[in-house]
Amino acid sequence: MDRQTIAAGWLTLRPFTPADIPWVYEVLLDPVLQRFMQVPSPCRLEDAAAHVEQAYIAGWDDGRRAEFVAEDAATAAPLGRVGLRLGEPGAAEVGYWVDPRARERGVATAAVRAVCQWAVTTAGMELIEWRCDAGNIASRRVAEKAGFLMEATLRKRRVLHGVRVDECVGSLLRHEVMAAPASRLP
Repeated sequence: MDRQTIAAGWLTLRPFTPADIPWVYEVLLDPVLQRFMQVPSPCRLEDAAAHVEQAYIAGWDDGRRAEFVAEDAATAAPLGRVGLRLGEPGAAEVGYWVDPRARERGVATAAVRAVCQWAVTTAGMELIEWRCDAGNIASRRVAEKAGFLMEATLRKRRVLHGVRVDECVGSLLRHEVMAAPASRLP
């Protein structure tokens, strides 16, 4: 899949580059991200580099992922990450995180809406799924604001830091993205 950049109003979503590694490392040190993500402990710069290179960059090359840095369109300051894990044809799973210094600004919601719009109009997705630890209320709020229908809480479905936890699942269908009012889109 060709790397693409998405213009999304006050955000630009662009593919990761090796230059993003120091920023990703800083963000991965955030205790909130460490609570809800499988981040090595202690997290080292080499861990961040391996993740960026093997998942965020190489994922484009082998068709496993489409990963974007969400940055301020005016300043190019990196604010967060949004990505799609590509599975069976026409389906993807969205994931995201926000730099702690950029939280409470609507970054995640705007980035998720933009990547979902791109996914259905450019990448041909019919179904976008969202999953997270049931305790991650902030992630659930983002998914709901972005239009995902909460389908279920799956009991003890996810293993996080060696412990089984409940997982919430939501979905967004192509026609729901296409029918979204213009005011909801980026």
